[in-house]
Amino acid sequence: MGAQRDSHARRIGEIISLHQSRTLEDQMSNVTRRDFLKYLGAGAVGLIARPKLPLGRDNRFIRALDASDVVQCYHEQATTGNTINEPVVQLMVDESIKALAGLSSVGEAWKTIFPGITDTSVIGIKVNCVNNQLPSHAHVVRCIAAGLAQMDLGGTLFKKNNIIVWDRTNNEMTSCGYTLYTGSDPDTMRVFGTNQSGVGYDSGTPLNVNGVSENPSKILSQLCDYLIDLAVLKTHSGGTVTLGLKNHYGSVHSPTSLQHSGGCPQSIPSLNQQIRDVITPNNIQKLFIIDGLFGIYSGGPGGAPNFNPKVIIMSRDPVACDYQGQNVINAERQRRSLTPVSATHITNAALPPYSLGTTEINLIEINNVGVSEPGRGNGRNYLQVTPEPLRDAAEVSFDLARAGRVRLELLDAAGRSAASVFSGSLGAGRHRVPVRASSGLRAGTYFLRLSGPGVNRLRKLTIAR
Repeated sequence: MGAQRDSHARRIGEIISLHQSRTLEDQMSNVTRRDFLKYLGAGAVGLIARPKLPLGRDNRFIRALDASDVVQCYHEQATTGNTINEPVVQLMVDESIKALAGLSSVGEAWKTIFPGITDTSVIGIKVNCVNNQLPSHAHVVRCIAAGLAQMDLGGTLFKKNNIIVWDRTNNEMTSCGYTLYTGSDPDTMRVFGTNQSGVGYDSGTPLNVNGVSENPSKILSQLCDYLIDLAVLKTHSGGTVTLGLKNHYGSVHSPTSLQHSGGCPQSIPSLNQQIRDVITPNNIQKLFIIDGLFGIYSGGPGGAPNFNPKVIIMSRDPVACDYQGQNVINAERQRRSLTPVSATHITNAALPPYSLGTTEINLIEINNVGVSEPGRGNGRNYLQVTPEPLRDAAEVSFDLARAGRVRLELLDAAGRSAASVFSGSLGAGRHRVPVRASSGLRAGTYFLRLSGPGVNRLRKLTIAR
């Protein structure tokens, strides 16, 4: 270990000393942020305490240090055929936000995204419902909302009624599987389009989008304190790709007046810059997510999805998030011997005068988290049911790394709670809990979900009659 630390220290010294060389650009061209961070072993950190590097932001070494975290979560069970397995997607969203925040609690992780949030704050989720065959899926929205509802704000949990899910029109949203909001249930999200009666566009806050005047949705400019951009994963005949940055074409009154050809090199970054600086000078747009459960690698923006990445991509940086989304599309294009796409609006968005983010990314990959098949659970993922399939009575076995309050429940195929199996405090170690298949549960496939301190597991469970 001492030899390894000495090696790390020598390498750090080499990196720092490079600023004295006129050829620093060339010497650092192959050092990524991940390469740099891996040199930071125990005992070496003090060697790089704010070294004075008189370098501009265009230097590759500086850009590598400034790389933005992008979390990409893949799960092979996220979809089955054309069906979205919402309980699995819930795990993906939960694990992604925890990885992005670096915290083990879902609620606390979400709170870090929205500084200053209170129990009366309103969070908007901008979805994309232009193509009803490939929208921002309502399943993903519900999973986001379930996480937001775990935020403890001074002893009060955040209400789902403080979430507005929106796009251009009510008709587009209902055609994509969304249920429009009616009533005042505090546990129900408000879902409606900008054309909802009493909403509309804000003519009092015009945006100068690359020389074109655009009025933003009042949902964006007046109703929300924070915003989550939930995009789709697809190519676009005019804009090259439709991801998070282009998602805001649905946020203004006349998107057809904006450039829709040649990759929209200035219009898309200009619109996002105006949203940041004119509508929301306090920068309420806090999180960018790409729903990549399904995608279009060629032929978009319309039509049915033609590949199945089964990923959720998440970042605080819109440029970095879109850049990784484009990488996913290009990986599929390469697999099919197609030339890669390169959206000019993404690279332009990283540059002045927009400066919306960076294309330098630190990719955090999460794969197949938390779900076990019958007979495969072991170690920290141990969650078993005996006998399986469940006919009447069975026993659930699981391990806990530490003591705390635990919840064990059955979820139906849509991710809704079908039955509570156990809720209470348990110590660390292995536990066995009885479970009965009540007469109200139909035969079929369910998910058994275990949640508690530092644990979030899911397994398929068959109930037979």
